[in-house]
Amino acid sequence: MGIKIEKITVKNLGPIESFSEDFGLFNLIFSKNECGKTFLTEFIIQSLFRNTKRWKFREKGTGKVLVSGLDEGKLVEFSPSSSEKLEDYWEKDERGLPPSMVNLLVSKGAEPEIEDNEQGIGKSLIKEIFSGISLLDKIDKDSNISKTIKNAKLEDGNIVISNTGEGKTYRQLKDEIKRIDDLFSEIESKYTKGVIESLGIEERLLREHLDKLYQAKCHEAYLVSENIKDLNKKLQQNNEEELNKLSASIGIYEKNKNEYLKKLNQLKELQEKCKHYEWLQKALPIYEKLSLSSVKKPKIFIAVLAGVFAVAAVLFSILGISTGTIISIITAAGLTTFYIIKLSSSLKNVGLNEELSKLKSQFKNRTGSDLTDIAVLNLELESQKESYDMAKLLARQVEELRDQNKSLILSINQAFYNLTGSQTEESNWHVILNAKKKENISLKTEIESLQKKLIDLGVREMEYVTEDPGIRFNYDEYEKLQARLSEIQDKIEEKKDEIENLKYRVCIETNDDASIEWEELLEHLREKRLEKQNELDFCESRIAAGIIVHEVITELRQEEDKKVLEGLQSEVVASSLREITKNYNRVFLDGEKLMVSDNYRDFYLKDLSTGAREQIMLALRIGFSSKILNQDTLFLILDDAFQHSDWDRREILVAKLADIAQSGWQIIYLTMDNHIRDLFEKAGAKFKKGEYVISSL
Repeated sequence: MGIKIEKITVKNLGPIESFSEDFGLFNLIFSKNECGKTFLTEFIIQSLFRNTKRWKFREKGTGKVLVSGLDEGKLVEFSPSSSEKLEDYWEKDERGLPPSMVNLLVSKGAEPEIEDNEQGIGKSLIKEIFSGISLLDKIDKDSNISKTIKNAKLEDGNIVISNTGEGKTYRQLKDEIKRIDDLFSEIESKYTKGVIESLGIEERLLREHLDKLYQAKCHEAYLVSENIKDLNKKLQQNNEEELNKLSASIGIYEKNKNEYLKKLNQLKELQEKCKHYEWLQKALPIYEKLSLSSVKKPKIFIAVLAGVFAVAAVLFSILGISTGTIISIITAAGLTTFYIIKLSSSLKNVGLNEELSKLKSQFKNRTGSDLTDIAVLNLELESQKESYDMAKLLARQVEELRDQNKSLILSINQAFYNLTGSQTEESNWHVILNAKKKENISLKTEIESLQKKLIDLGVREMEYVTEDPGIRFNYDEYEKLQARLSEIQDKIEEKKDEIENLKYRVCIETNDDASIEWEELLEHLREKRLEKQNELDFCESRIAAGIIVHEVITELRQEEDKKVLEGLQSEVVASSLREITKNYNRVFLDGEKLMVSDNYRDFYLKDLSTGAREQIMLALRIGFSSKILNQDTLFLILDDAFQHSDWDRREILVAKLADIAQSGWQIIYLTMDNHIRDLFEKAGAKFKKGEYVISSL
């Protein structure tokens, strides 16, 4: 399956502000000089390849290169900052594609050469392509495998090597190990025999017993520590802060409860005082209406007075007093008329008067007072309004207190449930709370006692022993054993003086000060023995590995020239050379130099013209890549690779690129040359829609 560049997007790359293009098989990117085509080529190289030491780059820019043919039909994104490159995919390829593929696939800055050397491609790259032996050459360099090792042999598992370089080091290490082994033998005979051996055994037994006692001590410390943890867990369950909060909540609840009951009683009293307030509110406008509409029955004294004036008129008439008679008659007539009118009106409003009487009767029953006028009604209404307003305010307060207490009861009951695991009656709140506080005091006392015991044991937490060692710790026994161990150690010190000379020699070997303890000195000697043995093992391994690798590479090198010759003479390389150059038909190595042949002569690449070398380099790029990929197709990125070719050769080269593209290879050519652009336009006309793409910068 072919590998193709499907799309390139880039921003802020040198003179290129923005570029985005989908690519086909045959592609031309045309721009004027200094418009960024080489910047774009560098961007593609940095995005796709890791093995780019050959080139120097200026800017990275931002953007992506989308490639198909790598991941089962999916497009793979590459950018200058992406961690994976094409080499990573090729490393997984079973054909083992060489990392130098980038040299074959990309030509930058009008450089036709595949490598930066006199002839455009070197023998080492050819070896890498066709034989893989160049890597082994690097391994077999004298800087990796010395001449001393190359001349050494393995005979019956033993190394036969001259006394120079690694051979000298090898013999010196063996001598040093023998000297250390001799010291160990002498120490064994003098240090572990007789009294020192006996004292050492007793010391070891004492240490073992002390260690067991110490293990028991550490186990006891562990048990005490775990007991403290358990008590702390219980103490945490009875969290002092939570208990205080609960106590405070109960206090608030009880205070609110008392206030609630007090205000409830006050509310009842106020409600009693203003229980007729709403009736009085309704009665006031009714009373006002009835008072204005009713007319009272006239007083009887008006009729009597009218009669008196009538009698007076008669008397004045008899007496002959005309003025008195007239005045008396007029007055009697006026009073009689007024009485008759009032009496008539009172008879018409007799129903309203009855309603007013009923209203006054109800007022009397509700308040115990007579309703003589509207002022009495207003006074009573104002009196009850004050109680009514106070009752409404108090009712809200009572409701708020009731709601608060409901919330507090829920919170308190939940706290007690969390504390005890069961519901708690209100009557038991203080009992349980006080019990928990007393329990906390007891727990704290017990924890404090255990902490003192833990301090007395003097064991760090990292030294705790979880498993029971089988014995109990005893301070007296522990102190006696320590005293006896001290005596044994003193005796051992006395005997050590006898072997001080031996110690001095060991110190010279280990480069230690003479004041070092024997145990540490012996450990250093063991370490020195191990160090020298490791050095010897490494030296032996390196020498043996060098001998084996050199022999294998020597055998492989015999096959190298054959593989390189087969690769250079393969049909895929030869046909590519013939088709592109129309002249040369064979390429081969003459020592380190590459040569090409026509039907008459052989030529060194370095001796050919620039145009001819451009053709040959293109042919080798395609031929070598095809040989590696075994008929799979790739892409070629050519940055004005034909700039130095004459116009006739340009036409041949562009036509060949078109043929290559039609066979499945993807061609991306960047140029500022109008002639090359015209050749591409002519060749591109033969492609299907979407296969030929021309874009500009």
